Order: sequence, then structure tokens, then C-alpha cells
Amino acid sequence: MQPQLKEQKAIPLTRDDFIIMQLREIREDIRDLRGEIKDVRKELNGRMDKLEDTLNGRMDKLENEVRSTARHSQIMAGSVIAIALGVLYFVFTH
Repeated sequence: MQPQLKEQKAIPLTRDDFIIMQLREIREDIRDLRGEIKDVRKELNGRMDKLEDTLNGRMDKLENEVRSTARHSQIMAGSVIAIALGVLYFVFTH
């Protein structure tokens, strides 16, 4: 005996059925895009944090260099003034 095959009938799809199918696909694509956008945001935030840390480190180094240069300039100015006063004192006292 051979099993009887059920007769399959084609159900005609209407225009509305096609529209609903397309809308479901679009909804799934939107969900996928939201997930991808979320991943990209996480990656960008990580990179921005890393960049911020790097920039903060460089700004600290630059700030230290500026302070060092300012101190050096003050020392040089004080030395020049002291030498000039010494020369003037020597010239006027001898």
C-alpha cells in the first residue's frame, strides 16, 4: 500500500499579503540595524574613551613642559637681572 498524498492547494496571495510580508521583512531589517548601530556606538565610545585618555596624558605632559619652561625663564630673567645689578654696582663703586 502506498500512503496517500494529501492534495495541496495553492492559496492565492493578495496584494495586502505581499505588503504585510514586506513590512515584516522591513521590521526584521530594522531590528538588525538597531543591533548594528548599538554595536557601532559601543565601539565608538570605547575609541573615544581611549582617545580622551591619550589626549589627557598628552595635555598633562604639555602642562608640565610649560611649567618647566616658565620656571626656567624666571630663573634666567632673575640671573640676568642679578648680573646686571652686579655690573652696575661694580661700575659705580670703583
